[in-house]
Amino acid sequence: MVASLKLAMVEDKKISPYKLTNGINIYSIEEAIYLFYKNFKEYSTDFFEDKFINWVSNELLNIDLANKLIDIKKQQSFYQKSIDFLTLNNFYTLEELEGISLELFNWEKRGQVERKKIKGDRLFKENMFEKAIESYKDAIDFDVSNPILYNNIGICYIRLKQYDLALAYLKKAINIAPNNKDIIFNIIEILIEKEDFEYANKYINSLEDDMLYSKYYYSGELCFKQQLFEDAKSNYIKAYLFDKSYNIILKIAKCYVNLNMYDKVISCLNIIEDTNIEILIAKSDIYEKLNNIPLAIKCIEKANLYNRNNYILWLKLAKYYRQEYNLLKAEAAIYKAYTLAPNNEQVLFEQSLIKKAQGKFKEYQSILSKVVQKSSEEYRESLYTNNNNK
Repeated sequence: MVASLKLAMVEDKKISPYKLTNGINIYSIEEAIYLFYKNFKEYSTDFFEDKFINWVSNELLNIDLANKLIDIKKQQSFYQKSIDFLTLNNFYTLEELEGISLELFNWEKRGQVERKKIKGDRLFKENMFEKAIESYKDAIDFDVSNPILYNNIGICYIRLKQYDLALAYLKKAINIAPNNKDIIFNIIEILIEKEDFEYANKYINSLEDDMLYSKYYYSGELCFKQQLFEDAKSNYIKAYLFDKSYNIILKIAKCYVNLNMYDKVISCLNIIEDTNIEILIAKSDIYEKLNNIPLAIKCIEKANLYNRNNYILWLKLAKYYRQEYNLLKAEAAIYKAYTLAPNNEQVLFEQSLIKKAQGKFKEYQSILSKVVQKSSEEYRESLYTNNNNK
């Protein structure tokens, strides 16, 4: 049927064809509807563009049909837009349309989920965790059985330190995908953070033999949280045999700090190359615990070369400069941190400490009162959020 339609239109030299994005020429609205029906994924945008509507109006000289296409284009739902397009004439029976209807619906659903997930992922990277949660929840409205969405919401709540909510969403994720390793690891991390050691240990012991690195690593994390630093060190060393990463060396170094084995700490730090901001921050934290503030400052100053718009780096610099009584540099650093994160509680608190060190007690008390007020507001908001999500 379609071949004869095309042949008839080819013979009509007065009509210029409409060229699709894949290079195929069409000569009638029937061809357009047929192609869309057979592969709507490939032609999901071709027939909803202004140039197609103009072709219908100017080449096919069908103003009424062009106006219908304009109304179809206004539809927000891809599903409804597609159904309206396929029923422009009686080219297909209702029975035939029923066959494609479900596929169109599922296609739109997947598209909505993917778009909202991408938005959530972007917001997560920008540390906008509350808004990321909203996007992931919007995506769940279209796909209630997607474990990745529940997992991502759980991670957002981890970042917000709302561990009960995080665990609730991760449990939903693991019920849907019981063998998903990433979800299992996230649950273990929360249980350790919540100090639910017995439950965390059950998850760790349930890890298969092909996950020995993870087994030793999380055993190390569990022991470290329990302040069993010798056992933690032993587990981290076993994990290091499977993955000789700088992250594991840093974990081992932190164990040596708590075991007062400072020569071992320095040996570990000397192995680690300063390849990124995360490593430099971790090294600065260890140097701070060793009371070697000058080396901590060097780490953060070097990290600042990677990114001068990271408020955490300026906050750390301000703190270290204050500890070294270099109050001019401390004030300059905290001003930069405040510019980047004016509502951050830690920034405000450090700002108050610098004012106190400068002897500016009125400013110190004024800023400190803001910190206390902000902290109480966030606490009340957290209670409200937890109650509403139960």
